[in-house]
Amino acid sequence: MISAETMKWRLQQGKITEFDLIFWKGTGRVVGAGDKLSLQVRGKRADYTWQRVSDTWQRLQADHALTADELGGGHDAVGLVSLFAAFVQDEVEVVAADGLLRLPGAAGRPVRPDPGALSPSSWAPLQRKIDGN
Repeated sequence: MISAETMKWRLQQGKITEFDLIFWKGTGRVVGAGDKLSLQVRGKRADYTWQRVSDTWQRLQADHALTADELGGGHDAVGLVSLFAAFVQDEVEVVAADGLLRLPGAAGRPVRPDPGALSPSSWAPLQRKIDGN
C-alpha cells in the first residue's frame, strides 16, 4: 500500500485529476494540491489539510475499513473516501452503495473494536446520501 506522502506527491504531479465517487453518483475532481488538498464533489468544494488526509489514510490502514459516514457523510467525506478508492483500486474492496472501503488483504487485527458497526442500519437514510440529498 502506498504512503500518504506518495499520494500527496502524485496529486501534486497531476497523476489523478478526476475520479468516480462512491456512495454518491457522479465524479469528483482535484482542483488544488498545493499547501492543502482541494476537491470538487458534485459542485461543492472540499478543502483538506495534508495532515487530515494523512490521518484518515492511516485510519483506513489501522481499521482495515473506512466509510463516508464515519467521516461525517457530507461531500467532503465522500470526496476523500472516493479519492482513496481511486488510488488503491487494486488493493481495496469497494462497497459503493454503503460508501465503504475494505482492505481484504490487511494483516493483523483492526484497531476498531466493533467492525460490525460498518453495516448500514436502514436503507432509507442511506438512499438520500447516495443520491446526494
